Formats: sequence, structure tokens, C-alpha cells
Amino acid sequence: MKGKLLKGSLIGLSAVVLSTLGIFASDTLRGIDSRVSNVAGLGNTSVCKDGSVPLRSDGDVVCIDKYEASPGEDCPNQQLSSSIHSERNIGTDGCFAVSTPNKQPWNYISLPQAQRVCARSGKRLPTNSEWYAYALGTDTSKCVIDEKEYSETGTSECISSVGAHDVVGNLWEWVDESVVEGTFNNQRLPEDGYVSSVDANGIAITSTGSPDELYEEDYFWAKSEGVYGMIRGGFYGSGSDAGLYTTNASVQTSLATLGIGFRCVEDTF
Repeated sequence: MKGKLLKGSLIGLSAVVLSTLGIFASDTLRGIDSRVSNVAGLGNTSVCKDGSVPLRSDGDVVCIDKYEASPGEDCPNQQLSSSIHSERNIGTDGCFAVSTPNKQPWNYISLPQAQRVCARSGKRLPTNSEWYAYALGTDTSKCVIDEKEYSETGTSECISSVGAHDVVGNLWEWVDESVVEGTFNNQRLPEDGYVSSVDANGIAITSTGSPDELYEEDYFWAKSEGVYGMIRGGFYGSGSDAGLYTTNASVQTSLATLGIGFRCVEDTF
């Protein structure tokens, strides 16, 4: 456990019930889930602009950025090294986050900053349930999870069932959620540990001290007191901890480091 706590600290190093049944859990690992069927047939729709992919969410189609966000060409800071660079980009007219392959992803960004950047483009951050839905089907073995640095956007074969790149690994991704006093969506979160069961949106219900192969040996972090943000998927140095169920629900919303990024969602109604 000590080693896992240390690994969790790498997020800032650069500055750094049971699941419905075991059947549900194993089916989810194979991508057999109602949300996958909900996106079937959406792949050829023209409702989404270039650089985004469709996803059915709560009965509506939303457009998920295909790639991790990166600074647009009019942003003064293309390669960031602090949250100040993010703030300067946000304060520059014409600077937007874009979803484009082969670019440096936008990191060193806090939750409030990521919310503002997405809003500037008429978009928003994904909810936790949306993140999980568009991450389903990702082959973690092809993701950037055991490297010394992040990769440019879309350069790996880490692609989800709906066509979203690098949802797992490369950079942690902010989701638009809050965790209050160790509780999320009226559910008490477990202590730090390996994921051993999850709810319908991939959030740990129970954790254990030993890796659980059923849940890809993914890891979960939480705190019982305070208000925190949530990041998902892991980053380039997470190793086997990174994955579909990997969640850190114990990060300060102001945290902005090398290993944290985001992507945006556009509503179509």
C-alpha cells in the first residue's frame, strides 16, 4: 500500500452493495454495456464536428472531443509548465482548446481553469458518467501508461469503442464533479486501495489491498474529509494502476500539474 500511495503522489510530482453482480463487472470489461449499444449507429452521424465523436447521454447525443485538449494556434503558450501559462492562455482573445492529433496536450490546468476553457468554446467538461461511457472498450495495453513523459495527442493506439483517443493514460482527465466529505452521488467512497467492485459508472464501491485482475488492477484514491475534485484514467507514469476504473477522488480542485489534462464535451440540443 505504501508504494501505491507514493505512486499517487506522482500526480503532483512535477510541481508532480458490490457491483451489481460479478457478471455485470466482467461484461463491462468486455465492453458489453447498455451505453455501448447506445452509441451503436452513431459513428457515421454528422451531428458532431471534426475532432469529436458522438455519444448518447441521458437520451441526448453529445459530442466528445476525440483527442485530449491542446492549446489552439492563437494561444501564446503551446507548451505549458505552470498554471500561470494556462491562465495567460485563458486571458488571450482567440485562444481556445482544440481537439487535434499530433499536438502537445494542454496540461498544468486546474479544474476551474478547465471549466473556463471548455466554456470559451461553447462546450463543457464531461461528467463522470460520460467519461466512463466514452472510455469503455479501451485496450489499456495500447495506452501511454508506463513511460517517462506524455505523448502528443492521438499518436498511440489507445482508442475507446466510440473512437476517443488516450482516455486512459497519457494525462489524467478532469471530470466536472465534486467529492464532499468522502461522499459522491450519495455514495460513501471506500478508502484508498485496489478497485474490487464498482457502480454503474465505474466508481469503486469497495477497495482491497491486493490487485484485482477483474478490475485490471486499477487503483482508487479518496479522502473522508474535505471537498475535492475528481480525475480519471491515470497518467503516463501510472503503470498498471491506470485504467477504466482508475479514479483519484482526493485532488484539490486547484491542482495543476504536468500529468493532468482534460477534454471537452459539446451538447447538441
